[in-house]
Amino acid sequence: MVEQSALVAHQCLWFSTLVSKKDTLPIIQRALKAAKALDVKTISMKHGQKVSRIVAWTFLSPAEQTAWKNEFWHK
Repeated sequence: MVEQSALVAHQCLWFSTLVSKKDTLPIIQRALKAAKALDVKTISMKHGQKVSRIVAWTFLSPAEQTAWKNEFWHK
C-alpha cells in the first residue's frame, strides 16, 4: 500500500491504513521513510482487549497541503 500511495502521492492529501499487529508498525514506518513520506501519524484505538492502530501519512509539505485543501474546497 505504501508503494502504491507513493505513485499517486500528490493526488491525495492523506493516506491511511488500519494495523492490528503492533509488530507490523516498524515495517510500515521503514517503508514510509523509504518512500519519503513527509509526515506520519499513528493513532492507537482500544476496543475492549483489542488494540488497533491507524497509520496515516502524507507526501505533501504543509504549504502543499494548504494549497491542496484550498483547491479541493473551492471546486
